[in-house]
Amino acid sequence: MLTVYQSLWAMEDLPSTDAPWTLAEQIARIDDAGFAGIAVDLGARQAPAADDLAPLLRGTALRRMVFAFVGDRAALSAAIDYAHRIGADRMVVCAQIYGFDPVPLAATLRDWYETCRQAGITMQVETHRNTVTNDLRFTALLIEHLDPRIELAGDLSHFVCANELPDDPTPEHEALIAAVLGRCGSLQGRIATRGQVQIPLGTPAGAVWEKRFRGWWEAGFRSIAARHPSDDVVFCTELGTRPYAITDLAGNELSDRWTEALTLKDWAAQAFRAATSELQEQR
Repeated sequence: MLTVYQSLWAMEDLPSTDAPWTLAEQIARIDDAGFAGIAVDLGARQAPAADDLAPLLRGTALRRMVFAFVGDRAALSAAIDYAHRIGADRMVVCAQIYGFDPVPLAATLRDWYETCRQAGITMQVETHRNTVTNDLRFTALLIEHLDPRIELAGDLSHFVCANELPDDPTPEHEALIAAVLGRCGSLQGRIATRGQVQIPLGTPAGAVWEKRFRGWWEAGFRSIAARHPSDDVVFCTELGTRPYAITDLAGNELSDRWTEALTLKDWAAQAFRAATSELQEQR
């Protein structure tokens, strides 16, 4: 089954042309729209305090997940504490550890994973700019040294933008993306180009990238479902506020991120159906 989360960070400054929704209104809209859960980015400017968020979630069936930028054990412990306080059992870590040797980096991630596991939390490592997974080629190398229990949370937009992937697919880049998808335990949704990490949907300039991302998501879902046939497959829509969202000269966002989040939710469902139908045919 596909389980789609909506990022609370992606609810910031919405609606962009009117008074922003309160935290309670954000939760209600996410729940009413049929999302299965929420993801809280602890690095967001408006990240809610756990004591403010937890009561709003008690009357819902929404699952909870925490995103955190982590550079040391203190930051990891703080994120685990937040997760416990809101009832989250999943954590996506943006690992702010750096170097050119994958072995010690993989050892640190193994230590963090084990700490989370003992706390009852499943930890994944996000593919994110300015973290250990900033570079696509190095990430493919890092995967070879990771504890086999550790999976990635695949936000491919960061690779496209950070590595300025060419508009026309190359065999090397497609093979590297396939290697990453083969290690993903979840996927995240936005469309990027080589020059912008998040573009409005439905533009002529983005059409080729929309097709490419949707193909990657289908391949990723196929890989995850094959490796975890009895588990839910997680997808998180994460259309960030400014400066991720492109604005006009007056500072107004060019697109409606909430409407686009619902579109991405539908696209994920379509990709999941295509991926799982193919798996069923193969069996």
